[in-house]
Order: sequence, then structure tokens, then C-alpha cells
Amino acid sequence: MKKLILLATISGLAYTNANAQIPFPVNVDQDWQSKTVLMPKSPLKQQVLFVGGVDDVQTTATYGNPAGTAKAKEWHDFIGFVKDTTEGALGWVVVNHEEISSNDKIGDGGGMTSFKIKRTKGDVLEVMDQTLSDGRKGKFFNVDFVNTVGETGMNCGGISAKHIGRVWTAEEWFRSSNSSIMPARDTADFVISGTDFAFANGKSIKKYQNYNWMVEVDPKTGKAIRKQYNWGRAGWEAGVVMDDNKTVYLFEDGTPGIFVKFEATTAGDFTAGKTYVYKHDGVSTKWIEIEQNLDTLMQINAVACRRGATMFNRLEWGTVANGKVYITETGRSNVGTRFQGKGGVISPTLVEGYKNYYQAKNGSAYGGTDAQAATEVMNNNFPDYYGRVLEFDPATETIRTYIHGGPYYDPSTSQGLPVYPDVHLSNPDGLATMTIGSKDYLMIQEDMNQRSHNSMPDGFAYERCELFIVDASIANPKYSDLQRITASAFDAEITGAIQIDSKTILVNSQHPGSFNDSPYNHSLTYAITGFDGSDPVSVVGKEVKAETFSVYPNPTARELHLSKVMDVAIYDINGKRIKVYRQVRTINVADMAAGTYFIRSGEGETLKFIVQ
Repeated sequence: MKKLILLATISGLAYTNANAQIPFPVNVDQDWQSKTVLMPKSPLKQQVLFVGGVDDVQTTATYGNPAGTAKAKEWHDFIGFVKDTTEGALGWVVVNHEEISSNDKIGDGGGMTSFKIKRTKGDVLEVMDQTLSDGRKGKFFNVDFVNTVGETGMNCGGISAKHIGRVWTAEEWFRSSNSSIMPARDTADFVISGTDFAFANGKSIKKYQNYNWMVEVDPKTGKAIRKQYNWGRAGWEAGVVMDDNKTVYLFEDGTPGIFVKFEATTAGDFTAGKTYVYKHDGVSTKWIEIEQNLDTLMQINAVACRRGATMFNRLEWGTVANGKVYITETGRSNVGTRFQGKGGVISPTLVEGYKNYYQAKNGSAYGGTDAQAATEVMNNNFPDYYGRVLEFDPATETIRTYIHGGPYYDPSTSQGLPVYPDVHLSNPDGLATMTIGSKDYLMIQEDMNQRSHNSMPDGFAYERCELFIVDASIANPKYSDLQRITASAFDAEITGAIQIDSKTILVNSQHPGSFNDSPYNHSLTYAITGFDGSDPVSVVGKEVKAETFSVYPNPTARELHLSKVMDVAIYDINGKRIKVYRQVRTINVADMAAGTYFIRSGEGETLKFIVQ
């Protein structure tokens, strides 16, 4: 079967060039078999900027080879952005490569590519020709790790601290021996020198131990600056720098994964300060301090768990919205055995996840205690198929589930149900904030870990990951609050989403199937343009006499019937959208408070109705 994707963009956003409103909802091309990224049929426009394996990057002198040119690596993941308006530009973009390969010019392991962009006529983005301080000239530049910090690992997520103009890359896949580096040009020990960390300088470590750190890079010079030895060595996926320019939160993609905080002594100086791991059930404090000792920091996960830290199931990306930190906990099945014997405590988000699963499986609420639910998780009785998005409140230091992945379906369903749900959130991974006017929206990106359990439509042979947005002011969002913006090419993860200005977001389609149409058969970075910075428009006082539909009974107490099957959105008296329905003819309003509401069709026609 084909899956109809309705990309419901933010209602009523004005499109500057067309002086028109983006209609609600917006329909994507219904050809689910399309071998490209999927985009809405709307004033939102898509443009490919950077293609791995196709575009050339300018390289430094590496491994005794002269500076030159090479094809960019693939598997685009994280996107960082540093504002730079010189020469009429928007700024510098830097893209991570998860692809691990041996390369005499680019460097072994993963890598990054940097380039500068500007906006031209008609909101078209252009990659600019540049000359870097080391003399390299061109459009795309390889970020040099080999001659600066001793190579890099698989570059996955990272930190784009746009408010301070700094970027870090995460070397995620954890290496436990020199043979696990893949490839290893040599296995000589690495001697740490010339860093800002006295506890590390002069220390000789195994080559593999110089991987899996957060690494600060400078997109403008195309060079790595430092490995953050003081933040610890772990399977880092991403992190955030808070507005105080002192507090950094780090998220580990592991089972168990740990949640780490670094507090700088001086704002803006992340080379001196204290490192902590989160323990949600701590009595006097919820943070366990990790001493600034290289041997301890190199095994921060094991040390943290032994000291009773909170254990999560694959923490991935994070973002800040409305003063709170949001984190994706991607999930993976058979989690319990990975926690056993570690010494840490099960996250309350996994306890909530188990309860949600129990309710879906049994049709009734879980009757046990939280401690008993944690034991069920530890005993491997929680198949965490879909993951979730978490919310951490720095003011209270508490963490909770913001929205569960799913909904859950019977495990015996191998490829989904005959009727696929309007929204199915599978394994949220990438996460970022998009601000429209005064509102913060979370951009949630999928990384499917399976095609089963209704993660994809019944009988569908390939994965297709989607990017959803949700209003971060909604305290407990439902699946109907998620709005699709775009979807990846076949078999690609969708990731890296970042807002670079009020009009534009950048997104990656990572490791797609080779059978996709060119250039979508390669990893690529593309822009979506058409947002203008407006708040969602109010419908109050703007009732339009509908010519294409009607509703009855009005007033109503239980159900509102439409004169035809259609897509609609419901707004409260203040103009806030509270519900979205797709292809319905009857709406249950029994759960809505008595009062006046508006219902808007896809054609923009609005009717007023009353709930008694």
C-alpha cells in the first residue's frame, strides 16, 4: 500500500515572496514510491546544497600527501551553523560524516565538511567561493582533524551553539581497542600535548582512547580546535550549551547511556570547570561530580554507573526551548540485559515507557509501583521499539517523557497494520528548535531501528524517515499535534535539522539506498525555505462563510459532523490550534470544554461552532 503523507505546516505562516498564506494542511506528493526526499506542495521550497561522494572538498596536506582535492565523504548527520554576514553571507555550515573510511587526503575515520552560504534573488541559497587562512580555495572544505587533534572517529551528532558562534562534533561509535578503529593506519600510542588540560598533557594513551570525545571545530578555518578531555570519553551523540554560556549538557548514545553536565568556571571558557553525571533519585543533589582525572574521565560511563547514575536507553540529540532541555531517547529492544550488573538506576522515562507499553498491550493501566516497573525493565520485559522525547527542567532538575514514540502495536504484526495511523513516531533521533515569531517548535527527526511493529506501512519494503514539528508550549503533546515537514529518501535517516534564519532550515538525508533518483542516491544536505518569522495567525474574528462544507449539529455536546470527508483543524476562542484531523467526517468533541470554537478547512474556510 502507499502511505499518504500530509505535511501540515505551521498554520497560516505568511510566505514573503508570494504574499500568500501557506494553506493548512499542506499535502505532500501522494506518490509514496517517489525516489527523492518528500516535500509539501506549498510555497515551502527545497534546494539541494551539498552532495556527498559528488562534491569536491579542498584538503590540507595530510599523511605526507600535498594539499589538494577529494570527493566528500558521505553519511551526512549533524549540521552546525555559525553566523557570518561578511560578503553578504548568512554564515558557515559544517556537516558531519558518519562514513568511516581510510582516505589519504581527507583523513581516516569520519570527518566534517565546511562551506559558506548566502541568499540570492528569489530566496535561492548559494555556496560561496572562499579562500581560507591556510590558502585553500574553493566552495567545500574538509575539516582537518589529522594535523590538529590526532584524527577523528565516526562523526555523528554534535553541538551547534549558535548564540555564541561555536560548534562541537561528537565521535559517537565507541571504540574499545585499536582493532575496532576500522581502519587503523597505525596503532602507535597517542601522546597528548599542547592542550588546555594540564591533567592530560604529556599522557600517553592507546590510539583508540583518543576517539569518542567531543571535539570543538572552527568552520571558518576548516580545522579542529581541541578534544574536550575534561568532558569525558563516551559514546557522545550531542549536547547543548545553555544561555549562560557556562552550562553544557551532554547526551550519550548507549545502553546504558548517561546524562552529563559540565559547568564552566568562567563563561565562554569550556576548558576549566566541573563535570557531573545525572542521578535522578539523588537525595542531597542530583549530580555526581566526576574528578578531573584522565583515567577516570576516559571511562566516565562505567564510573558513573558504579556510582549509581541514572541509566537511559540511547540518549541522542538535544535542544533548548522555553528554557527547558529536550532530549531524544531513541530506544532499542532487549534493553534489560544491557543494564544488568552496571550499578546504575533505571531512568524514570523508561519506567514511564514500560507503563505506556503495558497499557497498550493489556488495555489497562499498570498497577505496580515505579520500583516494580523499573525491575520489569531491568528484567528485559520492555521491548522499547519506538523510543521517546524527554523534557529536562533545569530549575527543578527533573526529567520526564514529553512524548512517547508509537503508538504500540501487536509484536506479531510483522510489517504494520492494514490501516496505517496518521502519525507514527519511530525512534526519534535528531532534535532541534525552530523559532517562528515568538514561538518555539521542536523539530523531531526519525531514525527507524526496524520496519516491523508498524514503524512502516504493511508490506512496505523500505524505510522512510520523517521530520515532525510540534509546538513546544504544548505541555503533553499527542500524536495529532505532530506536523510533518519533510521525509527522507528511501532507506535514509533524516537528521541534522537546524534553523539558520527566520526563513530557512537545513536538513540531511543520510545513507540513502543507491536505487534512489540522483542526487538522492547520495547523502545530501538540503534547505527548506519559505518560513518568514510570523506567528501562527489567529482565526478569531475571521470567520469565513464556508462554501464547500458545513457542520452539524451546532451547538453540539458529543459529535460534530462534517458535510464531507476532509482535513480540518480546530481552534479555541483565542485562535490557538488545539486539534488536527485528517480525512474525517465525524469528530468527537466530548472531551472539549464547553465554549466557542472555530473549525478551518484545507481551503482556509472557517466556521464557528459551539460545544455545550
